[in-house]
Amino acid sequence: MAAAQAAPGNEAAATAIEGDWLVASRDAIIRIQAQGDSFIGTIVWQLHDTYGPEDGPELNGRIVTDRHNPDPALRSRPLTGLRLLWGLHYDAAAKAWVDGFVYNSDNGKQYHCEVHVPSPDTLVLRGYIGIPLLGGSTTWTRTHEPFPARSSSVRSTN
Repeated sequence: MAAAQAAPGNEAAATAIEGDWLVASRDAIIRIQAQGDSFIGTIVWQLHDTYGPEDGPELNGRIVTDRHNPDPALRSRPLTGLRLLWGLHYDAAAKAWVDGFVYNSDNGKQYHCEVHVPSPDTLVLRGYIGIPLLGGSTTWTRTHEPFPARSSSVRSTN
C-alpha cells in the first residue's frame, strides 16, 4: 500500500481528501490534512461555538465542549480544534481512504470509517462497526475561507 501511495499519479489522488469540508448539517467545518503517512481531520469552525439559553443557565454562553465523551476527564475540552478523524490511509486500488476512525461528538462514540471523494468538492464518509455494511454515510462539501458567520456573531435586524 505504501508503494501505491508513492506511485506517480497516485500522490495527487491521495491528497484529494485534504482541505476544509462543510458537514452535511452545515454546522461545522472539518479540516483534513496529512499527518505522516495517514490523514486526520479536526474541527476548525462551528456554527454554534457557545451554548445557548436552550442548553440551560449553567451552560449558556460557555464554549461548546466534548460533554458526551465517555471519559469524564475529556468532557471539558472544546470541540473547536478537536480531532474527529484519524488513521485514514489511501488505498489506490479502491480509490478510497480506509482503515480510519471517526469520533462522533454527539454521542461520544468512536467508529471505523472509510472515505471516498467522488468529485473534487464532494466527500462521502462511511462510519461503521465491524464491517462497512453495518454503518451509515454522510456527505460533506468542500468549502473555502472565509468561514460563515457563527451564530453567536449573527445579529437580528428586526
